[in-house]
Amino acid sequence: MSTQSSRGADRSVPQCALVVGRGVSARAAVRLLRRDGIRTIVVVPETDGPEPDWLDPDDVELRRAGAGTDPLTADVDVLIPSPGVPPSDPIIQAATDAGVAVWSEPELAYRQRPRRVVAVTGTNGKTSTVELVTAMFTQDGRAARSCGNIGFPLCDAVLDADEDVVLVAELSSFQLAYTSSLRADVATLLNVAPDHLDWHGTFAAYAGAKARIWRGQQPGDWSVVNADDSVAVALGQDARARHAAFSVRDVVDRGIGVRDDTLVVCGDGDTRELLTISSLPETSRHHVANVAAAATTAHLAGIADAAVCAAARDYTPGDHRGRLVTEWKGVRYIDDSKATNPHAAAAALAASGSTVWIAGGLAKGVDLASLGGSIGDVRHAVLIGSAADALAEICAQHGVQTSRATTMDDAVQRAACVAHPGDTVLLAPACASFDQFRDFRDRGEQFADAVRRLGNADRSPRMVGS
Repeated sequence: MSTQSSRGADRSVPQCALVVGRGVSARAAVRLLRRDGIRTIVVVPETDGPEPDWLDPDDVELRRAGAGTDPLTADVDVLIPSPGVPPSDPIIQAATDAGVAVWSEPELAYRQRPRRVVAVTGTNGKTSTVELVTAMFTQDGRAARSCGNIGFPLCDAVLDADEDVVLVAELSSFQLAYTSSLRADVATLLNVAPDHLDWHGTFAAYAGAKARIWRGQQPGDWSVVNADDSVAVALGQDARARHAAFSVRDVVDRGIGVRDDTLVVCGDGDTRELLTISSLPETSRHHVANVAAAATTAHLAGIADAAVCAAARDYTPGDHRGRLVTEWKGVRYIDDSKATNPHAAAAALAASGSTVWIAGGLAKGVDLASLGGSIGDVRHAVLIGSAADALAEICAQHGVQTSRATTMDDAVQRAACVAHPGDTVLLAPACASFDQFRDFRDRGEQFADAVRRLGNADRSPRMVGS
């Protein structure tokens, strides 16, 4: 059966779907599939513990990945992998070889329930930009809901949000790699820097996945790029929608640019003032870029200038995104645990001044050498996790002293011992957290807890093991 929606989605309805994984994305996909009466099989890794507690064995068939993959893909016409399942996984390889379609969870959501979508992707800044865009819609009296990689899957959003609600979707490269028909009225690419190369294999594949945010667009839609990012600009040239841009360096042909201390709306050969950068609650370069991106996206979606300005002035970044934990003995302690790649860590370092840097974790196949150009203000680096050796070599090449820590408490103690009044102790790991922590939130919370213990202890910090 095949129908065509008003938004142009391919409505070929699968008869049997295979969902790989056990997390929130898999759960949302299963929920939508079963709501639509589609036979659903769930596959979880053989060593992945007990059956997911959200599965109804009377409604969904559960299988374990094991000796062979062919039986898993037999009689299946679509496979929906969780974001952590890479293209090299044997199940995906078997599905591809058998001609089984592979859809991401957002692709499934859009194919089954086409909705008005505004989409954002990029290496860094996705969540903050999505939150800003949603706030701008709300300030303008328009119903909008943040969803996607931000933690609320699109499959849940299309089921739970009213049809007049605009879905502001954060889309990761994992999701976009298997997305083809999802159409966004406005689709914005924030920046592109090496990340997740262990999953994608090459930077070209990673960048190509990001560019798929424009694949489902029509000529009347808007594609938006960061004019200050050469990779994003190059990728955007192939988008078939109308082109716009944002910049924190200069004016642009159409979108939001900068003139002196002011964000300006550009278009049709003219500019008008939007808001002063100094009126924002945070004026770091990466935050201003997120505001410019969100303002461009909202402006092209028809949001009034007053609503854009009000939301931008009211917004503060979420937890673990450059958040000040405390200032103690003249030292600022900043939690930027969300800086999970070199690009994000470099932005955090640029905004921090004289820094004692806590860094390390799982490098995800990314070459960390690019950080060398960003550590000029780092006085000392406390290194953790499996990337500590690589980071130590980079620091040595640039004359930065280092020490090693085994736990977050240890790292904070060591950082406090070498920090001087006026310094910033910055957790900006440049790496993923999974070698030591549950996720970046757990890592940031452990950092904040360790910092608070410093302030609660009526003594000077003592370096553990020194």
